[in-house]
Amino acid sequence: MVIGLVGDGEVENAQGILDAAGVTVPTGDLVNGVYDEAGNFYQMPEQVVGDPDNVVVEDDDAVEAEIAKGEDGEMDEEELERRREEKGKGVLKSGDTIKVRARLSDRGGPDVVIMLSKEQSVRVLIRKIQDEIGIPGKGKVRIAYLGKILKEGETLLAQGWREGHVVNALVFQ
Repeated sequence: MVIGLVGDGEVENAQGILDAAGVTVPTGDLVNGVYDEAGNFYQMPEQVVGDPDNVVVEDDDAVEAEIAKGEDGEMDEEELERRREEKGKGVLKSGDTIKVRARLSDRGGPDVVIMLSKEQSVRVLIRKIQDEIGIPGKGKVRIAYLGKILKEGETLLAQGWREGHVVNALVFQ
């Protein structure tokens, strides 16, 4: 957290956190290590403290466009749109959207409300729920409605779901 604040130029806030934790940085550089209040030394690896310098950032839309090119080199718009919808990045039309309320099995907190197109599959709903609640990569979510586990490749409406009803998001970690 301190490293992120320093990177954003918020040195005063970073110093406040270090002071509250009782940590001192004698050289002013976290790579050279820090000391706690008891005088214990903690070495900080450079890869933890610094930003990587050999990472290539790719534009998702450009990658999708390259994948969606047909045999003749032209983009197949339907394929590109299908991939975007599958990832939950498709454009939702105002008359085409539904609100899906999902009750999570792993917590007693408030339900999660997700905006979804009527034509989007349960797989898109699962991905949006995972993004919304921050489930780690190994976490699995299954959607249940009226006691049945829904098929990920089909839409909610095709499986009997009615607007305004709550689905159960079964979270496995």
